[in-house]
Amino acid sequence: MDNRKRDAFAHIATIGFFALLAAVGTSATAAAEPPPPPPPGPTVPVLGAPLGPSGLGVLAQNGEPGVPGALGAPNVPGLDSTTVLGQNAAPAAPGMNPGAPPNLNVFNNAYGPQQCLVPSAPGQCEQFDVAPGQENSDVSRREWLGRYIDMYRSGMLKGGLLGQVPQEQLGEALPGTAPPPGTNIPPGLGQFLPDPAAPPEGVAPPPVPPPA
Repeated sequence: MDNRKRDAFAHIATIGFFALLAAVGTSATAAAEPPPPPPPGPTVPVLGAPLGPSGLGVLAQNGEPGVPGALGAPNVPGLDSTTVLGQNAAPAAPGMNPGAPPNLNVFNNAYGPQQCLVPSAPGQCEQFDVAPGQENSDVSRREWLGRYIDMYRSGMLKGGLLGQVPQEQLGEALPGTAPPPGTNIPPGLGQFLPDPAAPPEGVAPPPVPPPA
């Protein structure tokens, strides 16, 4: 190999080496750059400041057109797994985990009044007409609605919903119950309260305050 070919080969190798360094340096610089910050959210004017063309948009979201007259709330067609907020089992940093969307099926054992067979600690309730381990399971419409009838027949809805008591019994203990001493029982409606007891003989009644 003569000197000219050797010099040309060395020149090409030098150019390739510097090109490789430039490519590696560029990729390292790009990887080290922080992500661009999110765009600023809608500003909420302070008291007395002029409003924008869309009014007070306290519910406005970035990139989402708001519904006129709804404080900037985005136009959501309905509730589904893409429009409800996800729920995390444990606290998570913003942007790390969107969470799992809640179950939107109302015919579920977790919806409605869960009646425990006996007083239980949170998370340890054995529910009426619900098998253990099925507290969050979907059920048929007939089973879900029929549970209310079964609870009513078992006397579990006394005082509310399908088993309302007369107004005269408001402020009294439920039939068949014995509240422990010191239980705070609301007095009920004023028109059904008993008349005040007459003062003992020889004791003057308290003076009636003059009208204001």
